[in-house]
Amino acid sequence: MKRALVWALSGLMAVALGFWGSQWLPSPHNQRQLVLTDMDGQVFDSLERLKGEPYVVTFGYTYCPDVCPTTLAYLAQVLDVYETQSGTKLEALFVSVDPERDTPDRLAQYVAYFDADMTALTGSAEQLKQAAQSFSVYFQKVDGTRGDDYLVDHSAGVLVLNGAHQLVGVIRDNAPLDDALAELAKASP
Repeated sequence: MKRALVWALSGLMAVALGFWGSQWLPSPHNQRQLVLTDMDGQVFDSLERLKGEPYVVTFGYTYCPDVCPTTLAYLAQVLDVYETQSGTKLEALFVSVDPERDTPDRLAQYVAYFDADMTALTGSAEQLKQAAQSFSVYFQKVDGTRGDDYLVDHSAGVLVLNGAHQLVGVIRDNAPLDDALAELAKASP
């Protein structure tokens, strides 16, 4: 009897916490916006520059030892296949979460290795914090590192947005190509 009561109370608590916690999560249908600096040193406002255009965005940094280069190489491949199959070209954005080291020039060189059409963005720590909140992503400099030799923990994956700047899909790391293409198709009208 006590065990059943414990399970019932645990279940009730989980439902209550789930409901309460969901109040703090952004709706997937909320409009997302990036106001940052592009790799040419110009202000980039996603609502103005990508008006009505579907796009993808991923967060990372140029000194990332593994996840970022792998994600960008895979994303370039997926976008190429998607454009070939659908005839639709999607804008790709790479948002740096390392404003201390990732200058616009460094970002331009970095993304060119993967996709010459990709746009790289950076900003102040406060601007990047706002961008991360808007897109529900995480990043934080790893404690215990010194000087310019440090890592940044960050969310992985590629966010897919429609022309209304609403999140419509996520391409997870190591997703099969067909799954990634299906996520991209959700962005097209």
